[in-house]
Amino acid sequence: MEETMGSRRKKMKADARGLMDNHFRFYLLLFLPIFILMLATGFAQFVDTTNAPALQYLDLLSLLSSLLMIGVSFVLIDLQRGVTDYSSPVSKSFTVFNKGSYFLGTIALAILIFIFTFLWSLLLFVPGIIKGLAYSQAYYIYRDHIDQGNPIGFLEAITQSRQLMDGHKWEYFVLQLSFIGWAIACVVIIPILWVLPYQHQTFANFYVQLLADQANAQDGGNDEGPVVVNPGNSQAPAASQAAAPSSEASSAPSSSDQPTETFRPDSSTPNDSNKR
Repeated sequence: MEETMGSRRKKMKADARGLMDNHFRFYLLLFLPIFILMLATGFAQFVDTTNAPALQYLDLLSLLSSLLMIGVSFVLIDLQRGVTDYSSPVSKSFTVFNKGSYFLGTIALAILIFIFTFLWSLLLFVPGIIKGLAYSQAYYIYRDHIDQGNPIGFLEAITQSRQLMDGHKWEYFVLQLSFIGWAIACVVIIPILWVLPYQHQTFANFYVQLLADQANAQDGGNDEGPVVVNPGNSQAPAASQAAAPSSEASSAPSSSDQPTETFRPDSSTPNDSNKR
């Protein structure tokens, strides 16, 4: 039976819940620095924000929280792929600072995406939203190419994100909307300690699924397609092996937590216009 958008969404959420049910302590510690920053930001809201120091403090907290969240998303993607383990969660929270290329790339992409989205928003509000969705996967694409040893430019990462999201922007928008009820539940019933990791693990699963779709859409034997890696294969790329060293084998995810295949973005530059 043909897979529908609704069934895909349910599967991505189910996969996220499965990972969290088995490793909730890991997720709690992984998101701990972000939770602390959220509390600090909330506390700062009660301070007089009409003075410059208070505003600068809020801006700094917001920037740190955004950077940490992107780095944590890198970890969540690797968890879904089965190429990292469940050890050292607090250390993994600062993944975006592990490499200068991660940090600088995230900052540069954030600036470019803001500029492009803002310019599109000058036309109408809706085009700005559409382009924001189209550019949403650029951080992960850029990071994947770094890990492959095949770095690309910032604009190329944005272009590849736009291509990857072609035909999937509405799906991602609906996926985001599906968490509105969970956000309301955070206030009344369910603590954000569970909902925030669940939400972002689902978004990470969405990215992995997009690459799986991209690989399946290409003809077999096409060298320009994504690299497909079996998690249990000893010939996995060095970047994947580095994420799960032998000294941490005891913490490696079980086979039940590993996806069937790991998908990486294509290492070649697709032919496409330079339109942003």
